[in-house]
Amino acid sequence: MTIYGPRHAKGQKKKRNLERKVLAHLKKFGPSLYDALSLRFDTNHAAEIQPILRGLKEYGYIDVTREKMVTITTFGLQQLK
Repeated sequence: MTIYGPRHAKGQKKKRNLERKVLAHLKKFGPSLYDALSLRFDTNHAAEIQPILRGLKEYGYIDVTREKMVTITTFGLQQLK
């Protein structure tokens, strides 16, 4: 049995907050290049955004084209509500 402490909870909250910011950005401004999102949301160059974008894609909240254009899906829009 694994017990998660406050550090884990803080990390999860930060992750959810970043996911929400990415989805809100896509809703407001429309499709964006993958690399542009990486630069916009990874201001400290900590590579935190890459797993966030992969997770959003994996769960169907965003679509990424071959040209690396990212769009929010209907499911992603529902998550913002």
